[in-house]
Amino acid sequence: MTIREAGKGIVTTGGGTYRIGFINTDGQEDETELDAYNMTELDELYREFCKENGFRQNTVTYVER
Repeated sequence: MTIREAGKGIVTTGGGTYRIGFINTDGQEDETELDAYNMTELDELYREFCKENGFRQNTVTYVER
C-alpha cells in the first residue's frame, strides 16, 4: 500500500518520528524512520527516500508513531 494509506489515522499534524515498514528490492521486509510535521511532509520524504534507494513507493506494510 502507499504511505498515505498505511499512515491514515496514525500520522497527525504537529510533528513526530514515524517508523515505516516496507518491502525492499530483494523482496525482504525492511524499515526506516522519518521525522515529519504532517502527512504531506511524510509523503514527500518517503518519495525521496524511495527514489534515492530505488524502492517502489507502494510497498509500505505499516506506519507506526
